[in-house]
Amino acid sequence: MKKLFVALLAGAAPFPLLAQETPPSPPTSEAQAPVETPTPYANAPATDEEFVEDEDAIVVVGQRLPGQVVGDIPPENVLDARDIRATGATSISELLEAVESQTGSARGRASGRPVLLLDGQRISGFRELRDLPPEAIQRMEILPEEVALKYGYTADQRVVNIVLRPRFNSTSVELRGIAATDGGYAGGFADGTRLAIRDGKRTSINARIDGNNPLYEAERDIATNPESSVDERSARTLVGAAQSARVTGVHNRPAGENGALTITGEAARSHGRSRFGLADFDADDVLTRDSDTTSLGLGTIYNANRGDWRLSVSGNGEYERSESDSDRSDATALTDDKSNSTRTDLVLDATASGPLFKLPAGEATATFKSGLSRLDFESESRRRDLFSEADLGRTIGEGSANIDLPLTSTDSAIGRLSANANFRLAELSDFGTLTSFGGGLTWSPTRRLNVIASFTREDGAPTLQELGNPFVETDGVPYFDAVRGETVEVTTLTGGNPALEADRRSVFKLGANWQVLQEPDLRVRAEYVSQTIDNPQIGFPAATPALEAAFPGRFERDGLGNLIRVDQRPVNGDQSRRDTVRWGLNFSKSLKSATPTREQIQALRERFGASTRTRGPGDAQQGSAASGSPQATPPSTTDTPPPSGGEGPRPGAEGGPAPEGGEFGGRGRGGRGGGFFGGRNGGRLTFSLNHTITLEDELEIASGLPKLDYLDGEAVGQTGGRPRHVVDAEGGYYNNGLGARLSTNWRSATRVDSLTGPDLKFDDYASFDLRLFANLGERFDLVAKNPFFLGSSVRLEVKNLFNAKPQVRNSDGIVPFAYQEDLIEPIGRTVSISFRKLFLPRRFQRAPGGSR
Repeated sequence: MKKLFVALLAGAAPFPLLAQETPPSPPTSEAQAPVETPTPYANAPATDEEFVEDEDAIVVVGQRLPGQVVGDIPPENVLDARDIRATGATSISELLEAVESQTGSARGRASGRPVLLLDGQRISGFRELRDLPPEAIQRMEILPEEVALKYGYTADQRVVNIVLRPRFNSTSVELRGIAATDGGYAGGFADGTRLAIRDGKRTSINARIDGNNPLYEAERDIATNPESSVDERSARTLVGAAQSARVTGVHNRPAGENGALTITGEAARSHGRSRFGLADFDADDVLTRDSDTTSLGLGTIYNANRGDWRLSVSGNGEYERSESDSDRSDATALTDDKSNSTRTDLVLDATASGPLFKLPAGEATATFKSGLSRLDFESESRRRDLFSEADLGRTIGEGSANIDLPLTSTDSAIGRLSANANFRLAELSDFGTLTSFGGGLTWSPTRRLNVIASFTREDGAPTLQELGNPFVETDGVPYFDAVRGETVEVTTLTGGNPALEADRRSVFKLGANWQVLQEPDLRVRAEYVSQTIDNPQIGFPAATPALEAAFPGRFERDGLGNLIRVDQRPVNGDQSRRDTVRWGLNFSKSLKSATPTREQIQALRERFGASTRTRGPGDAQQGSAASGSPQATPPSTTDTPPPSGGEGPRPGAEGGPAPEGGEFGGRGRGGRGGGFFGGRNGGRLTFSLNHTITLEDELEIASGLPKLDYLDGEAVGQTGGRPRHVVDAEGGYYNNGLGARLSTNWRSATRVDSLTGPDLKFDDYASFDLRLFANLGERFDLVAKNPFFLGSSVRLEVKNLFNAKPQVRNSDGIVPFAYQEDLIEPIGRTVSISFRKLFLPRRFQRAPGGSR
């Protein structure tokens, strides 16, 4: 009864406590050190607990979860192994795409991928994780942007922390074919990955080849160009042919005291070919553009613990060479336009984070970062016998500091409250000094509710290409003239603008994350982001009346008022402002899985020669020593030694094999459905919804000129203005090896106003993707008859399920030539079929009697 009472007390505490024996043994790393207030992980995988009585006193000591991020900001969502399986993803790259709606941010300069951590540590680069199999993941955490500051990054992208299993061994092969239901387009890839995690070491090798054939205008419903006397649709590609191949290798191992070193290398080659019309003098000569790119990358990172401080030193180098050869038609002959570019990027940085001093509410912590980088870009081009070149270089030295101060403890009347302050200074060799600073408050009134308020002000320099790209003139480019409401072919001028100034971005965010229920797991989040940019860099997506009035020299018309020439080089505006509200929810419910009968388990044991030796559920090691984090693994609670070779997930680990003797249907840890065939609560029912509402999106080009309202008539890109509403939703079912997932993206209608012609209207647009998959290794009857299917999976995926195409018409009901639906969305609905085989270690393939 007393143990039950203690468990209830622990569950009712403001934050869940993970117990260990008292007094604890001296910690060997920060991961083992007792912490005063663990981060609230309400649905994180359980760890073994033991409560120790000392006469009338009962002491429960919290322990930081292995792989947990630093700081007191809880994740917005946590996906365990079954949640990850329910996505049907076959690589971490696909897994990140599956949760893309949850990892987006309204604070960043671009909608790139989130900041990625591995076991709570920095990584050498995305390629280190990209191709790892999802089966190797123990859990994945999605955290707000403010967590990035604690690792030396800027707070403009959300953070994803991936925690790998401490022991894993697999070889996987995947084949996939893709085809468009409208015909004309097909592609596919072959991928192979070898991964071994054991004894604090991790090695992976991946090889991948993929490609697709060209898709021509003649294979879609494209009207002939009214300005051309020849039908060129069979000589123009909507999607060019492409082939690529790459090889990636990663090795991680312990290095030094409480340290780990990771080295990542990659080599890639790609080729593309597109067609863009017929020669003027001969209808049999097709104009062709060939492009080739070769890239090499090498990255390394060293993570270590020194006392209470976490240290990280990383270096990355990338080399990319691109070459392009384009036909150009003169009056009597074909000539070649050639261009090539070389980019080299070298980065070296170091971070250190740890405690500074004690305050009444806890320990103040800090993160310091220093870095040095060099980017070089060289290009040469020849067009119409005119030669241009660019030789650009930029060296950046930077330093930053972030300090977190606990203001109140969790047992205070208002809950836990902490403050944050950060500062960054960067010196650019070609641009000068840039600064940024910010601060925020984090408040947790209860263990399930977290509120964050933050402010950031940062300077941003134009890219090297925006400053110094060579001047390029291109004829015959379809361009929408919003002044007259028509599409015309113009000559475009592109290149860099050395007169560009740095912008200054101010961002205020107020957000909250609330876990409404634990089982089923229901989380609701909402955030308001207000962003103001001084001197924003802007382009010219269309010839709108406001843009032409502000920059008359950028648009040239003939005597009849026809647009004939557009200078698209970027310029600075005066100020832009954008306010958004984003809210969403995540729902996940456990489902009871079928359990094989005793007779079925015995039949499989005889088939595979499985050992009858058993282990307790506590034998599942928790920890992250294999992933690059210098964190020690907590000891097992059983005297049974680990299996020889260390292949596969530790027996009993969530989503992995059950303890030996239970490979074919054991419960696994905590009754969460371990084993190849699941168990109790082995399946998942999931749903996620995210709704972004843009309240204001305006640009003031210059003082005294009317503002450009992207929500009300101004073009922001090819899809028209800014949609006021964007909704992303996805739902999934997964149980007994069978899964289905449906996702959708919807954006509201927009328009582009015209001065003398009809306005342009963009209808609201929704696309749906459907994924059906089967992990055949969890289909007991099938594997018993055909052992080859153990570790196999098949997948059928339909993207753009209803073959939706954007609908664009002017106010007279006419579709402008440049906005034909097959020009905007040429491929349409695609169907892909894939087969994947995860080869199991030999210890699960013994002959009867236990011999190999």
